[in-house]
Amino acid sequence: MATSSAARVVGADCPAAGGNQTLRLTGTVDVRSVGELRTLLHAAIDAGRGPLHVDVGGLELADNAGVGVLLGGARRARSVGRSLVLLEVPAALWPQLAADRLGRLLRVRTVHDPLLPTGP
Repeated sequence: MATSSAARVVGADCPAAGGNQTLRLTGTVDVRSVGELRTLLHAAIDAGRGPLHVDVGGLELADNAGVGVLLGGARRARSVGRSLVLLEVPAALWPQLAADRLGRLLRVRTVHDPLLPTGP
């Protein structure tokens, strides 16, 4: 189902013991490609422990389907004792987070915030 507009991982840093796990995403996500994004997030959540940092700076969300997948990923992370933290949130995504109050449900780290500790 891979198309040129699908989300894809451009890098994943998943330390074996401790440290921060970062998933970098790029591409365009819309209703046709959200399944691929969901699969990537679930795999990263299942593969680590502690906070999962998701760099969305290179991700273009064409509709609300992608926001829904990010929200679902945050819920899944919480259900297994993890957290999902968005990094490098593009300016175009901020209005969606504010309008739906999703900013209260999705954790976002700005460039001025330090990386969160990984915890036990």
